[in-house]
Amino acid sequence: MLEIRNLNIEFHDHLVPETVVHDLNLRVAEGEIVGLVGESGSGKTMTALAVAGLLRRHDMQKTGEILFQEKNLLECGRKELRELQGSEISMIFQEPMTSLNPVRRIGWQVEEALRLHTDLDQKKRKERALEVLSQVELPDVERVYRAYPHELSGGMRQRVMIAAAIICKPKLLIADEPTTALDVTIQAQIVKLLLKINRENQVAVLFISHDLSLVRQLCTRVAVMQNGYLVEEGRTESIFMEPKEAYTRQLIAAIPKIERVD
Repeated sequence: MLEIRNLNIEFHDHLVPETVVHDLNLRVAEGEIVGLVGESGSGKTMTALAVAGLLRRHDMQKTGEILFQEKNLLECGRKELRELQGSEISMIFQEPMTSLNPVRRIGWQVEEALRLHTDLDQKKRKERALEVLSQVELPDVERVYRAYPHELSGGMRQRVMIAAAIICKPKLLIADEPTTALDVTIQAQIVKLLLKINRENQVAVLFISHDLSLVRQLCTRVAVMQNGYLVEEGRTESIFMEPKEAYTRQLIAAIPKIERVD
């Protein structure tokens, strides 16, 4: 479904150009969950934003190919990208409080992709919004639909962001550090929810994280980035049991273990 070939991302907003992603090659199959891990500055979020079509086009250069269902996203026009964003490719961001509009009710925000990508009337949009709010296991969805973001807990807001991301039934879901701002118990719940969505909807997931313990619970394959380079890739258990690179071993040793979600 997704194939990244020789991706390079170079910024030109300084006196000297800076390459933040070097010759990256990565594949995500239909219905697969792939973890992209590394410390801050490793290039994983830049890669995710490039796939989602959210990198600004001035003061940077992107070379290589990002093939989504055999269509090169780097060659798509802005209109064509907008048609894919939120419908075929959706993204869950790290901090829902900064991603959600504080002066708009939850229902209006969850329905946004439907307004952009479908011809559903207001009644049908609300029905679909309530359906996905239930799917992400929020209680009293009518109340949540009418609520403002500040009236919900952090875990509830993140579930709202997931609902908004899946409302158009995308084929690829990019989750960029979706549990960083949450406590350990809620992190485990969100990981379990993403697994459920993957299994029920067969949506592929690119899970961006610096936390290998969460990646181990969720992902079938793991790609490790360091300083913009892909340094190791493989099946999740192989990476954990027999990491080849010293950097991967350091990541595994540094992350506290969390009970595995079945």
